[in-house]
Amino acid sequence: MTVTGIGEIAPSAGLAPRVLDLFASPRGPTLEQAICAQLALPDIEIVSSGTAALLVALTWLKRQSPRRKVIIPAYTCPLVVRAVASAGLVAVPCDTVAAGFELDARHLDRLLDRDTLAVVPTHYGGVLTDVAHVTRVARARSPEIAIIEDAAQAFGATWQGRSVGLAGDIGLFSFGAGKGFTIYEGGGLVAREPGTLAGVRQVAAELASGSLLREAHRALLLAGYHAAYNRLGLSAVYGAPKRFWLGRGDEVRAANDDVPPRVVVHRVGPWRKAVGRAALARLPAHLAAARDRFARLATKIAAIPGLKVHLPVPGAEPSATFVFVTLPPSAASEATIRGLWASPLGVTKLFSRAIVDYPHLEPWVLRTETPNARALAATTLTVSTHRDFDPAAEAAVLAALREACAGAA
Repeated sequence: MTVTGIGEIAPSAGLAPRVLDLFASPRGPTLEQAICAQLALPDIEIVSSGTAALLVALTWLKRQSPRRKVIIPAYTCPLVVRAVASAGLVAVPCDTVAAGFELDARHLDRLLDRDTLAVVPTHYGGVLTDVAHVTRVARARSPEIAIIEDAAQAFGATWQGRSVGLAGDIGLFSFGAGKGFTIYEGGGLVAREPGTLAGVRQVAAELASGSLLREAHRALLLAGYHAAYNRLGLSAVYGAPKRFWLGRGDEVRAANDDVPPRVVVHRVGPWRKAVGRAALARLPAHLAAARDRFARLATKIAAIPGLKVHLPVPGAEPSATFVFVTLPPSAASEATIRGLWASPLGVTKLFSRAIVDYPHLEPWVLRTETPNARALAATTLTVSTHRDFDPAAEAAVLAALREACAGAA
């Protein structure tokens, strides 16, 4: 395939940082107030990461119930398992529907039992999930089962005109790098009921470390992110490590799926919040541009026979940070996925495999049969909607995908 330009195209459409953000005044509305005003949320609690947000939510739920199982998508981030394990709970993977990302309702119904504490329906940067449907399936079994809406990749996304995050009992966002809006690391917790958020907020305060050293490190990383968020910088901090591990056949590390052994909760300092508040003002325009690029790119990819482009259902507006594309299972597709992933063209695998297939997660996962999620992970890649994904990069990616489908046919 043809490699275009110099450096690396980001694998997702992040909100471009500006140097002036680093000098934002801490005076005026807080980041929490700005988020609530922009997304029409009643309240939000900001913690150190999306994973920390999930840990806080699960810890609060665990205190309300003796139940110990948490049902998660079989196609999700390994950090979800770490959060479940850190809360002293057991992760139970639920299969996805065939060739899709929604939880399989029949498999979910079989997994639900008297020990089920929560179900975690998940949104992705390219598609959203029907949380209300998952809620109906779970509540038909027991009204005591909590629904945690994982919107880590979906900050700014809407469902039927309303922000995601409030369709379940508790919702969580991530402000990590690559998620669109970022303060390098950070997360948010929301809830439908004020009492629920008050309880979650209390747990967050109990678990949070006030380490100034840790926050100073995060602040330094945020400043570095501003310096490195360009094609040359990304080539060094993202592209080179990715190609190093792919060259050694280690897809887990190439996808950054080798998650840390424990989840740390700490307070986000006022400077990072001020930087985030300054950047947040540009988010609506950024989302509109990303969605426009998403629509154009998805149309072009969908025109290639043999490919499946995953589009949001009517009424769903994802954050559109990338387009999900599933290739037909074949040796040609496998070679194309490996080649595009190793290239600097903004193509990657979101997760390297299904949750049950990560050896380092085995002690914390109740093994279930999830063939759809396994097939999805093996044949699906993401194509960036970043503004650097120019016509030359687009042409190279489309040509590679056409060749893969021709080889499969």
